[in-house]
Amino acid sequence: MWNRLRLRPLLIAVMVCLPILYSCGSDKSPDSEAPKLLLVSIDGFHPDYVDQYETPHIDRLAETGVLADYMIPVFPTKTFPNHYTIVTGLYPENSGLIANNMYDAEMDAYYSLGNREAVRNAQWYEGGPIWVTAEKQGIKTAPMFWPGSEAPIGGDFSTHFHTYDEDLPYSARVDSVVYWMTMPSELSPDFMTLYFSKVDTYGHWYGPDSDSTAAAVREVDEQIGYLISELDRIGQKGNLNIMIVSDHGMAEVYDERVILLDQIIDLERVDVVDWNPVAMIQSKDGEIDEIYQMLKADEKNFTVYKKEDLPERFRLKNHHRVPEIILIADLGYSITTSDRFKQSSISGGAHGYDNRYSEMQSFFLATGPSFKKNFQIEGFQNIHLYELMTHLLDLEPAPNDGRLDSLFHILKE
Repeated sequence: MWNRLRLRPLLIAVMVCLPILYSCGSDKSPDSEAPKLLLVSIDGFHPDYVDQYETPHIDRLAETGVLADYMIPVFPTKTFPNHYTIVTGLYPENSGLIANNMYDAEMDAYYSLGNREAVRNAQWYEGGPIWVTAEKQGIKTAPMFWPGSEAPIGGDFSTHFHTYDEDLPYSARVDSVVYWMTMPSELSPDFMTLYFSKVDTYGHWYGPDSDSTAAAVREVDEQIGYLISELDRIGQKGNLNIMIVSDHGMAEVYDERVILLDQIIDLERVDVVDWNPVAMIQSKDGEIDEIYQMLKADEKNFTVYKKEDLPERFRLKNHHRVPEIILIADLGYSITTSDRFKQSSISGGAHGYDNRYSEMQSFFLATGPSFKKNFQIEGFQNIHLYELMTHLLDLEPAPNDGRLDSLFHILKE
């Protein structure tokens, strides 16, 4: 049996060398004085978790950097729309990622997280994510496991990237970043990402207040500690800005709080493109008004809208992928069918609700040579992160919905 000393170098070699694609377009001088930037996502990490659970490594980083009370995710408060907003600065109606599951009539195609062909199709992604912005301006990048990073958005791939592998150990993911930091300057990326999913997974399975979610938070916090110790070991901690974010929070859901859609409308007449807790409904027979009125007549524990009537604050309705009818569950309620409900329990955790709910708030922490130390700030919208990152990397941003002046005060003068 191989011991750990033999296994780790092999893991690094397999992770870094085999899946990586190299771009010929990155030619910025390796002598750039700007610190490198690492964007870390802890999926489903609510800002209250740092007080609710044990996070000693994250706590220490907060003392050396900037911690926000919370971030406001875009609606719907789902994984792909928010991850893509973070790296583009675009609301979903401008980014094209209006949900985790979508249908595009112009393409006559469906998109879902598990559809690898769709995930790798650049047609689904609008705007310019930070790695595309950087590569076009001569900065090498290495987005790992980030929505959109496996597609040739803008016509090309990043200098380095990984094909998504849920089973890749978290320590191996950290090792990839450490390896990139120690590469020769002509190959080393200036922008990198990390992604941890277990907090979200356990939050769904067991609920946000469970012992299992607490254990997932501790595990991710330990990996943050491992990252910092490895950066210290290679002498690169002072040359790296780190931003730790989440995409959304998590709310407790129960079997007693359920909306059975098949008891309100005939599901044979509609195509439900995305289900819970935001049902995106397209009529099959063209009778939009009739279906809408049936839902409106039974509007309890949810709110139903026609596409054109969606509140402006959602910044969602002005994209052709948004279907004709949107049904939004109240916080803690789940949308399903009678058959599905009989087959499996609803209890656990969920997200996707109105982004005004505090339970949907997300996390932000930044530390490194460019940020103030031990600095607490009020909540802000996640659309501003793209502008912040382009500023840190000295890039000209692509058109976006964010503003640098919303976060300029967290930077050292």
